[in-house]
Amino acid sequence: MNAREPILDCLVIGGGAAGLTAAVYLARYRRTLRVIDEGRSRLQWIPKTRNVMGFPDGVAGSVLWDRLRQHAARYGIEPEPGRVESLVLREDGAFEAGVDGRRLLARKVLLATGASDVEPVVAGLREGLAHGQVRYCPVCDGFETQGQRVAVMGPGLHGLRESLFVSGFDNRVTWLSMGSLQAVSADQAGRLRGCGVQVHDGQPHGIACVPGAEVRVTMDDGQVLVFDTLYPALGQTHASALAVRLGARCADDGQLEVDSHLRTAVPGLFAAGDVAQGLNQISVAAGQAAIAATAIHNSL
Repeated sequence: MNAREPILDCLVIGGGAAGLTAAVYLARYRRTLRVIDEGRSRLQWIPKTRNVMGFPDGVAGSVLWDRLRQHAARYGIEPEPGRVESLVLREDGAFEAGVDGRRLLARKVLLATGASDVEPVVAGLREGLAHGQVRYCPVCDGFETQGQRVAVMGPGLHGLRESLFVSGFDNRVTWLSMGSLQAVSADQAGRLRGCGVQVHDGQPHGIACVPGAEVRVTMDDGQVLVFDTLYPALGQTHASALAVRLGARCADDGQLEVDSHLRTAVPGLFAAGDVAQGLNQISVAAGQAAIAATAIHNSL
């Protein structure tokens, strides 16, 4: 390494809950860092979260994201809009990142690039998300579905498991199994019946929301099913390609394997938040970020 080349202590890739929390910890440890963010945090799609402590009445994801950025700014951290297109581990142990045609060097890298929900190809989905009647996280807001008519849209084991989970909130659940019912075992069918889950095996064709009232799902046979809340359950993809190309290990959906200090299999490369193993929750992302940032600090 050229001694005159500027090198960061840590490059943080991603400016959501995990990336910003890690950045604050690193800044308070007096480490040099930069945060590169594509601006795609899933926080912006959360109408209101009630699982973040300190907000007993809940807080909109966009408001929380802005609060996190304000907090980071107190320590001189301003996430830089951009996309890390490449990440190379050099022979001298430093990382070289290609960011929109420029180069950054860092001793350590924290990947906090998050995950994306697999969206069904159904008309009206975005409008439903905007109105808060289409949701992706029953862990986050299943409590609020008590007494409601709830649909879970997703085939196979993932849709089945989410239907069973959602049914634990004293509501009326219908699993839209999208043609996968024939693969359900007798034992699984018995569990669905025992939990009071109804099943419709047709293909959803469109979604129409009546703001503040209901969501209507038109099936391929013309039938219209009416619910209060709809959960698509098609799984997630995790933005881990940069790490995987360096040799990091991951699950089939891309979620990275990490140890108790959030280290990946690549020396010097850490991961926190939804891209890393663990429950996809804001509080978990913040906790992982604190652990990762402290481990990074101690390793420098």
